[in-house]
Amino acid sequence: MPKALTDWFAGRYTAPTNVQEIAWRRTLRGENTLILAPTGSGKTLAAFFSVLARLGADASRGTLPNATLAVYVTPLRALGRDIERNLAEPLAALNATLPPRDQIRMEIRTGDTSTKDRSRMARRRPHLLLTTPESLSSLLSQKSWLDGLSPHVVIVDEIHAFAENKRGALLGLSLERLETRAPGAFQRIGLSATASPASAIAQLLCGHRHCAIVQDSVRRTHRLDLHAPDHLPAAGYDPGRIARAAVETLAGAQSTIAFCSTRSASERLGAALAYLLPDDESRIGVHHSSIERGERELLEERLSRGEMKCVVCSTSLELGVDYAGVDQVLLVGTPRGVSRALQRLGRSGHRSGQMAYGRLLPLSLPDLLEAIAMREAVRAGALETLRVPESPLDVLAQVLLGMAVERRWEIGAALALVRRAGPYLNLPAADFQDVLTYLAGGGQVLARYGKIVVEDGHFTVASPKIARDYFHGIGCISEDFRVKILTKNNRRLGDVEEQFLASLRPGEAFLMAGKVVEVERLAPGVAIVKPSNSDRVQTPRWMGGKMPLSSRMAEEEIRLRRTLREAFSAGGRPACEQVLRDVFKVPANLAAMAAGFVERQSAAAPIPIDSPVQIERVRRARQQVLMVHSVSGRAINQSLAWVAAWRLAPGESVVSNSNDHGFLLSLNARVDIDETSLRAALAPTGFMNDLETVLRATDTLGRKFRNVAETGQLIPKRSYKGPANTKYSSWNGTLLYQTLMTYEPNHVLVRETVREVLEDLLDAPHALTEAKRLHAAPWEWFDHPRPSPFALPLFAAFNRDVLLAGDPLRAFDEMAAQVYAEWDPHRAV
Repeated sequence: MPKALTDWFAGRYTAPTNVQEIAWRRTLRGENTLILAPTGSGKTLAAFFSVLARLGADASRGTLPNATLAVYVTPLRALGRDIERNLAEPLAALNATLPPRDQIRMEIRTGDTSTKDRSRMARRRPHLLLTTPESLSSLLSQKSWLDGLSPHVVIVDEIHAFAENKRGALLGLSLERLETRAPGAFQRIGLSATASPASAIAQLLCGHRHCAIVQDSVRRTHRLDLHAPDHLPAAGYDPGRIARAAVETLAGAQSTIAFCSTRSASERLGAALAYLLPDDESRIGVHHSSIERGERELLEERLSRGEMKCVVCSTSLELGVDYAGVDQVLLVGTPRGVSRALQRLGRSGHRSGQMAYGRLLPLSLPDLLEAIAMREAVRAGALETLRVPESPLDVLAQVLLGMAVERRWEIGAALALVRRAGPYLNLPAADFQDVLTYLAGGGQVLARYGKIVVEDGHFTVASPKIARDYFHGIGCISEDFRVKILTKNNRRLGDVEEQFLASLRPGEAFLMAGKVVEVERLAPGVAIVKPSNSDRVQTPRWMGGKMPLSSRMAEEEIRLRRTLREAFSAGGRPACEQVLRDVFKVPANLAAMAAGFVERQSAAAPIPIDSPVQIERVRRARQQVLMVHSVSGRAINQSLAWVAAWRLAPGESVVSNSNDHGFLLSLNARVDIDETSLRAALAPTGFMNDLETVLRATDTLGRKFRNVAETGQLIPKRSYKGPANTKYSSWNGTLLYQTLMTYEPNHVLVRETVREVLEDLLDAPHALTEAKRLHAAPWEWFDHPRPSPFALPLFAAFNRDVLLAGDPLRAFDEMAAQVYAEWDPHRAV
């Protein structure tokens, strides 16, 4: 152990933390280790101490080669910069004892790295490389790095962020490719604060290799309080309209990060806070991925220095960047997942031993009940089960092409490598061969699109042009066509989608990076803007929907509903208030508000729970609207709605809608629907086949195919000129999908599209489980003149009068107020 490192640690800390002591017993012996510990427990040094010790020992002997010996992989570029700052001190302590030629080099290599810095790294390799999966995949195929990667350890930070998307597959395959460069099997260290089950994450990290799991036995102290205005209107607030309540929460905090559900909501709340706090306007910022990188980095620096009063974001700051000055997190609306809430809560009190503190600000009465359930789930600390997508074939195609660019590969060796990666342990050999056939230009449709040459049991890239194009298409995140937003002096604020700009009327302003601007002139791919004082201000809407309700949160919400239903049945509103205060520790004013909502619902029907299943029917002129209460999450309810609609009225026009708490079917009033026929429509027999049949009749597969084709390197994402035009990519994607469906319906990219939509988007396996439960459970059926308060959000999102109103938000307010008034148990008849 280098003395300079131990002296630095002793001068900086009084003693190792609990997780550091446990982890070092594994990491210092070179074992594969997954470290699961809360934010603020010291897990960064738990992982890096052994790495620094080995690099320091090699450096002191003068044996550091011109090669990368340790790799750190992060899902977020900002995390790489944060780790670089955190490791600067111990590295400086080690390097202070070494001559310049033997000093340890650390560098960040991401898509933001300049050409000059990339060239320098290719000559003088960083001994410790901080990177992302996409950049690592690129390096593995570059000729200039064929002999530059010889790691003895790889650290993967925030590994849970890779687990439920295809980036995990790219990571797993890249780790296996990287190990072929190493002198032997390298050590793998994974870090996460919110990962469950540990076995699935360990498999993602190590495949079938042994992996020690280190879990901190002491749960980090955290506290989550509820805060709401004195009144929540029937329709609820949007983030801009609840800003006054948000201001109340900022008063006692030094620095706050406020999380909203979408980027658009972040812009609205940020603008409202700046208006309400004019003296602090310069200390209020908005942060999300569509804001220019330089603007984001400046905001991050100011946040780390404790200069910001409040930064409003969507998801861009929820991973483990250390902003030591942040002492409060504000959750604007329920984040709908326990792991997500804990991850965000961990952005506060970001020092060892400090408390993570947050406030949850519900936006509506239904959101208030969900917030109460959320706080209970956070207290229990029970995390959601992560599910890693298994063997995505489009990612496999991308990586095999990258391997072909790297060098000539023997097919059997490539298959063995792929099957060592965690997400591909069970990959059938036939699927592997089908991907190679696609890349080689096999089949009827893509015979002229071959990218590799297969001969004598080996494969390699077909041409230098294909090799160049490959580097422009690395990654699994699809890009929508964006227009850059620039000021007159060429300062970039961020980007918006082209369709949003086209919808603006002359003189209409919009929010960007918390500033009100309007378009002065347009150029191809660019909008020049100027400050605006317009009264008409729009908020851009970016692709990417709101977060779905997790299964763990659904369980907690059902438990709360059952308790409140029983309490109301036993003693009415007073009993509800008492159980909320005494059992769930809800403040008296919020308990009264929630109990009033339960009382109003109970005037229509008991609170919907899991059993009996509650069905509502509302007849409207020539239509009947069926609403099935199912707290299962949006994806599952969409699957149920599609299958039920298709089965109930074949050949008829059936409109369906769904949210996290149920699904709706609108049919012609002439269709004879009763409990027997609706129960039959939810029968589990043949459910999966019927869901796929319905799916093929929609445009969902065609739209998703473009993303799969981009990942699988069939359609270009970008070129040396920049991102591909999404309009043309979408058109080409739809045309290719239709052609493949006609002539090669079993093509690997079509199969992957169907798999992704069914398993990842619609959660079909769990939808089948829910169909079984609904089909077998007892039901309670209510025919109503209007929807109940619990069904109102689902009904209003479908209602034509609301959707087509000039001001949909106001129209929803008016409808909700009317419905709530009509279900008021105390109103005079």
